[in-house]
Amino acid sequence: MSISVQRVSDRLFLALVAVLPLHTVYFHKWISWKPWLVLLGGVTLVDLVGRRGLRWGRSEILAVGLFLVGVLLSWPGPGAPNTFWRLVLALGAGALLLVVTGVHARDLDRVLRTIFWSGAALAATGLVFGLLTNGVMGSGVVNWVNELPIVDRVNKPAYVLGFVAVTNWHQDPGYAALWTNVWFVLAGHAWLRGVVRAPRWVGALVLGGLATSTVLTLSRTGWFGLVVGAGALLLTARANPGRSIRLVAAAAGVSVMMLLALFITDPPEVGNDMARSVAFRLSNIVTLGEIEVTDDLAVPGGEPGDNRLEVWPQYWERFLTSPLRGTGLGAGWAETDFQEPHNLWLQLAAETGILGVAGFLAMLGLLASAHGRPGPVVAASIVVVGLATLTQTVLFEPVLWFVLGLWCATSRSMDADDDRTVLTAVGSGPA
Repeated sequence: MSISVQRVSDRLFLALVAVLPLHTVYFHKWISWKPWLVLLGGVTLVDLVGRRGLRWGRSEILAVGLFLVGVLLSWPGPGAPNTFWRLVLALGAGALLLVVTGVHARDLDRVLRTIFWSGAALAATGLVFGLLTNGVMGSGVVNWVNELPIVDRVNKPAYVLGFVAVTNWHQDPGYAALWTNVWFVLAGHAWLRGVVRAPRWVGALVLGGLATSTVLTLSRTGWFGLVVGAGALLLTARANPGRSIRLVAAAAGVSVMMLLALFITDPPEVGNDMARSVAFRLSNIVTLGEIEVTDDLAVPGGEPGDNRLEVWPQYWERFLTSPLRGTGLGAGWAETDFQEPHNLWLQLAAETGILGVAGFLAMLGLLASAHGRPGPVVAASIVVVGLATLTQTVLFEPVLWFVLGLWCATSRSMDADDDRTVLTAVGSGPA
């Protein structure tokens, strides 16, 4: 690939990384064309034309191929809902992101620098949307951003009056928190590795802003994930433990000050009520059954039942009904008034059966065999995503595929030419 084409491809990839958490801005044509997905197509196209072929790792191709085959075997037949093919397409996009990241993220410092400044923007908008959601600018502005033509939503009323979660760059509070937590870990490593040039207070400010954005999602998974992410950052950044502890402590202090400012400036009975929403969330922090809400405080059309104690056994029963191939990917989502399980493993088992679960585990096993143990940066982010698999279905979020791609990109075995394969374009010469 020529230097100019290589530069274009790399810059497109870095732009992809910068907007990877952005899911609330898109245009819809059969599927949701989000910025990262458009850029992923651009990177792939430039690589194909510039290299006259795509240079991908054999282990990645085999790994994602096995998983996709296992999922496709769950196809329930010609009567399968459109949900099945849309989710398969989402998995295909995730698989493509994995292999493209495996090629383009080998300069980890450059990727981490991009994530740091992406995290700064994510933290800044989280704070701004938090103020707007609290009603600081008046009741008419609380949902103003949600009404813009290209925006899905940046906040979400749920459960009780005065409970409005900030979703920021995502439509769902839980996934919004997952992104800020993963970016918290990766931005923290970027700062500790010294790849970002900025005044010394900037690192704590960005990480504190990301932590604040997680808190504003009012997501239990997000809150636990933040604690685990901070711990993972400290455990994996052991080259200078004192500096790591100071960074996390300073970020915590910044977050506390930001949250205090949000509490103090929160006007009563307008938008989100910080005291009421935080108290409500803390009161049911470990509740897995249906959360009880009194009729006089319930939000009309707010959060659905979210009764995991009821829905998890139902998904297990579906697995027992069809243990080999499952009921078909997305079968639960296609049904009216049937809740997703909020658990990657249960969804895989019930909807893709043993073949789908085996394919997913085989994918992880092949990546581990080919690339060994992940380095500290990747390990910390994998821990955060791994925790989320217990309470969220992260299969269709690019965060899962991105961190797996980072694992491949940062592996020493990627330096071996015999671990690469070239997919050559029709009519082109050798790569």
